[in-house]
Amino acid sequence: APQGLNIENVKYFFDSFSIPVFIFGDFNLHHPFWGSNRSSPLSNDFVEWLQNSSFILLNSSNPTYAAYTGSASLLDLSICSASISHAVDCYVSESNFESDHYPVIITWSILDHTPKKIKSIDWNRIMGNSATVLNTNTRLHALTSKISEVIRNNTKIITLPAKNYPPWWNLSCHNFQKLKIFFRKRALRLISESDWMKHKKYAAKLRFHIKKASRNYWDKICNITKNPRMFYSMLNRIYNHTNQEINTANLILHNNHYISNPVQQSNLFADFFSDNSMKHEPIPLDYCGDCNSNLNIPIHLQEVRQAIQKTRNSTPGADGITANWFKRLSNTDLICITSFFQEVFTTSYIPEEWKHSIIVPIPKPNKDKTKINSYRPIALTSVFSKVFERILIQRITHHLLTEKKIPPSVNGFLPLRDNQLAVYKIQTAISEAHSHRKYFIGISLDIKSAYDTVYIDGLIFKCLQLGITGNITKILHNFLQNRTLQVRWRNSLSGTKPVQKGLPQGSVVSPILFVCFLADFSETLEVGVEYSIFADDIFIFCAHTSLDHISKKLQNTMENVYRWCNYWKLNISPEKCSIADLSKKKLPSIPRITYAGFPLPWKQTIKYLGINFSKTNQNGIILKNIRSKALRKINALKSIAYKNYGPRTKDLINIVNNSICSLFYYSCSITNKFSETQYKACNTIQTMALRVALGLPKWTPNIVLMKIAGQEVLSEKIKRLAAQFFIRQLASGVHSPIYDQNCNPSIKLIKRDEVMLANLFTELDTSTDHIITFPDTLISRSNFCEIFLSEFSFQNKAHPSFLIKDLFEEVVYKEFQDYHIIATDASKSHSFTSIAGISNLQSFVYRIHPTNSIFTAEALAICQALDELSVTDKNLLLLTDSYSVLQALKCLTIKSPKVIHRLAGKILVRKNFHQKISLVWTPGHSLIHWNEKADLLAKTVTESHPLLEWIAYEDIISRYQTISLQKTNLSFQHSKYQESIGDIPAMFTLTPWLKNRREDIIIARLLTRMIITPALLHRFGLHNYPRCQICNRDNNIEHIILFCSKYSNHRSILYAKLNFDPHLCSSLKAFFQNAVSDKRHLRILLQSLKSFDIY
Repeated sequence: APQGLNIENVKYFFDSFSIPVFIFGDFNLHHPFWGSNRSSPLSNDFVEWLQNSSFILLNSSNPTYAAYTGSASLLDLSICSASISHAVDCYVSESNFESDHYPVIITWSILDHTPKKIKSIDWNRIMGNSATVLNTNTRLHALTSKISEVIRNNTKIITLPAKNYPPWWNLSCHNFQKLKIFFRKRALRLISESDWMKHKKYAAKLRFHIKKASRNYWDKICNITKNPRMFYSMLNRIYNHTNQEINTANLILHNNHYISNPVQQSNLFADFFSDNSMKHEPIPLDYCGDCNSNLNIPIHLQEVRQAIQKTRNSTPGADGITANWFKRLSNTDLICITSFFQEVFTTSYIPEEWKHSIIVPIPKPNKDKTKINSYRPIALTSVFSKVFERILIQRITHHLLTEKKIPPSVNGFLPLRDNQLAVYKIQTAISEAHSHRKYFIGISLDIKSAYDTVYIDGLIFKCLQLGITGNITKILHNFLQNRTLQVRWRNSLSGTKPVQKGLPQGSVVSPILFVCFLADFSETLEVGVEYSIFADDIFIFCAHTSLDHISKKLQNTMENVYRWCNYWKLNISPEKCSIADLSKKKLPSIPRITYAGFPLPWKQTIKYLGINFSKTNQNGIILKNIRSKALRKINALKSIAYKNYGPRTKDLINIVNNSICSLFYYSCSITNKFSETQYKACNTIQTMALRVALGLPKWTPNIVLMKIAGQEVLSEKIKRLAAQFFIRQLASGVHSPIYDQNCNPSIKLIKRDEVMLANLFTELDTSTDHIITFPDTLISRSNFCEIFLSEFSFQNKAHPSFLIKDLFEEVVYKEFQDYHIIATDASKSHSFTSIAGISNLQSFVYRIHPTNSIFTAEALAICQALDELSVTDKNLLLLTDSYSVLQALKCLTIKSPKVIHRLAGKILVRKNFHQKISLVWTPGHSLIHWNEKADLLAKTVTESHPLLEWIAYEDIISRYQTISLQKTNLSFQHSKYQESIGDIPAMFTLTPWLKNRREDIIIARLLTRMIITPALLHRFGLHNYPRCQICNRDNNIEHIILFCSKYSNHRSILYAKLNFDPHLCSSLKAFFQNAVSDKRHLRILLQSLKSFDIY
């Protein structure tokens, strides 16, 4: 198409093809949708057609055409049917073979189908035999091998017959399907009633297991998509469940020769990933200098439990021991595991199996798959090692946070240090430079193979400098040294290769150790130069009224960085770095900043953590980048939206939120500065994605769409999440990175954000000083007091009230005779939220802020009781009927609610008086007089009682989320659609009553009046005659269901089944309000739709 393809001339031709279809061509169109910097005249029409068609664009942003001037652009487009896109891979060759067009390689795996394999695991036998192994005196180095043998002996691999199974198909589904088919055939052959009954029985069990397997699978998929970067991995997981090799190349290019043997290829990968060409000299280390006791205390059972709970059920390492095995261990077995871990900790001996990794090469997107460097390593490591590493990580993290060892500009892999903060620091610095009319120069640095080149002895030395001393440091050093790897490739395993440097891929401990490695990077900065680090992304910037001053400072800093990198054995690639001017002032000249003698390339925009910072039109560039990513994901979402075994509507809505709308949430602290026009563009993306999820046509009104989806408007959610980000920093108190090591603010809020926060707290009728924050000293130990949740007989709610009362008095007499007893309770009504506490000596009653939840109120009541009702000469027994508060306190982590940390801090204060503190859960309303008094006291609160103004950050967020959702409902209620359509229930409410995706779509279209009828098509110019040929009335959905004489008999039957009075259903609005009111009515309606030629 020399002048560019006009889609209007060929779209009917394209749409007429029978699927599946591939379309290739030089379309000669430019558009941001496929990575161009501009739009050609005909490209917008083409993109609109593509988004509304059943085709998917396969291209990435890699150019396919090289002009004689040296510029490159993407003109050759590759398109395929959405139904096969999951099995198609597309990349552009790096060699153009002396042509002006680069070859585009398309692979389709339709002929490479392999049978589905299912694991059959006998967990009962495995856990029984494992208990025997754990309870015998098994030596540490033999433990993992024995457990591995037990799992192997009780695991079978079953190969299913060649068939296109759903991704969630499991062994239970397979077995019950076989039994169902067997007894059906037998019943028909023998005409046996008993066999027919067995057929019906197994058919019912099959339906149950299919529903259960499907639900569990899609819930897991939705959890995966909570990480937006996992969207395409999620698609691959859905469609490649029977064949994991479709994205690998059969040929690998090495030394200008193509290697096809899988074993040779795996060894080439092993050599590449274990490159030991650079040797690091050892450093003499003293592990025990000023040993930190908190890091080296004995391992507690609760630490092991929490570590196992956090370990994901991912693919195991070479030993085959999965996280599921750990999660099934009994309490006795966990005690044995704890003793094994303690032995490792004491001896500093790391089993060899823990230091061995299986590497699976995964192709990088859109890279030439014949080249080894086009693959990234995914490491499968021992789950035993991962659990142990999590125990170490928890201790190291707590140490770094409480001691403020990591500078506030170093973000990532630490609690309270997210990517938003790293980006916001740069945004505030740019804004301040603009307001003071300063020059602002930013530099983005790229560390080459950051994790793989870490100097191990240098890392351990830095850990010692950070106060991480004692046995824990020796364990880390031994863990990182003398590691080995093998590569699994095309069902072949390479030889074992040693790895002498770098942090291990797939290791839980690697990210936090890399943070420690970069903790002293600030030493390279000149005065006036600032920085922001997230993982291995480094951004350096300087603002000043003098450009010469900035040039000198940045050049000196680059020289310092070069010396620092040389000393610590890191490499920076200057050609991959970038430098940009982000000020509003015009540069009189372009400064020459070099690194190791190489000039850093100047760019119009500079990218940091996915955000493109620019000198002009900052918000426009950010929106353009996010919109391009979102459109590609919407395009890909169509490939799973209409599969017969695909996700349900509620799953698709979750995927839209997690993977598409979340692109805007990622940088909400910046995108909340968008203009109203830009917010409308954001909302358009949301409605476009929700139409795919709900299966509704593009002419569905946005207000109706948001109502049936039950979603917040995207622009409102961006503003809410931005407010949540700022309030979270306030709630973190001095532990937030917005404060430096001296507790002075290190980031100044932009004026617009300050105004937004001020207005928010004015609406709440409170101030920022009353937010519940972290205590100054964070507590990581969960065993700092006694907490009794189910240890006593009276804590069984199944007992009658009088028995609970008697058992309680008996326990108090035997276990807590000399204790000072305090009871607390909370109450929440439409008028007041209150707390109360009572002891033998005194009592208190307070009103608290009505925004607080009952959970927060119960925790605040205990806090206040510790302040007001405690005595110093006795141990304390605190009674509460809030199980959730005590459970949260028992499982205390850095992510626990701030009010729980406040409560832990109060308990720690009382512990300093050498008091023993016991918290006991008591069943509510069970005649225990302490509970009854506290409950009665809390309900007697009036306006005259004093007010405690504390307010929980989590409750503020919950309130604003509710308000944001209410805005969607109010917009619909005040629109013209409320009168004609009536109240629409959200699909999340109706989904449990529906069986499949087809029913979801039918009901969504019925409720929104978007069922395709002649009248509706005529309204949009797609049908010539809108009237019913029998009744001569508009042939819309209301006429078909309620009035058309063609269906009068079916209508009478439907009314009889629903037990409806025809006179009360004179409108479709009234009919549907009754028809979807419960599951029985909805099922009858769906069964009857076929009679109306709708289903």
